[in-house]
Amino acid sequence: MRRLAVALAALLLGTLAPAAFAKTKPTIPAADRAAIDRTLDVFVPAAIGRHDSVRAWPLATRTMRLGSDKGEWRDGFLPVSPFPVIGARFHDWTLDVATKDRADIVLLVHLRKGAPLGAVSFDITMRKLQGRWLVDSAVPAATFAAEGSNSKILAQPDFAPAGGPAYSSVPFSKTGRLSANWVLIIPGILIGLIILTPIAVIFGHRIKDNRVRRERRESDRERVFRNLPERPN
Repeated sequence: MRRLAVALAALLLGTLAPAAFAKTKPTIPAADRAAIDRTLDVFVPAAIGRHDSVRAWPLATRTMRLGSDKGEWRDGFLPVSPFPVIGARFHDWTLDVATKDRADIVLLVHLRKGAPLGAVSFDITMRKLQGRWLVDSAVPAATFAAEGSNSKILAQPDFAPAGGPAYSSVPFSKTGRLSANWVLIIPGILIGLIILTPIAVIFGHRIKDNRVRRERRESDRERVFRNLPERPN
């Protein structure tokens, strides 16, 4: 009887434990979700699609706008990777983490026909400030090949310089990204300076020492000849 009770207890624990420790799916009030939808409907085409990008300025937090001004955003210089997005509604996002005033979401945006990519997944952090949901960061997490092309998925590490640039229909200066060549060139220049500077200093000192020795020999020779007795006639 005792063994049966232990077995039943173990079975019950095995059944209930996974449910107790399972991660609960984050939720957000319907009003907050609708407010985030309204922000994304303007921010995504403006910031990511670069369609009148200055419209994204009031929808970004101070943290995201740090180091830039409204005029730069108007010209397309903003800390968001550009992609030729299509669509006017961006409500099909999934919630990853949610608190009272923060929401980490994943949004899949589709790109226009003819682009080398088919879609891009963005990790977006939203902040609720003074009753408004604003974008705190928007980072591409993965890209998906266009229909009919070789299937290839690039994850977030591939957006580093070694992984190649993200697609952009605007000049390099508007992407806010550093070329992979410069990532290699700049350290090379610094290493070269570290190696060549001491060599140049030593070489300069040697040239100076040789000049001083030569001038000293010339001075000694003149002094010796000046003190020699004159020959009798």
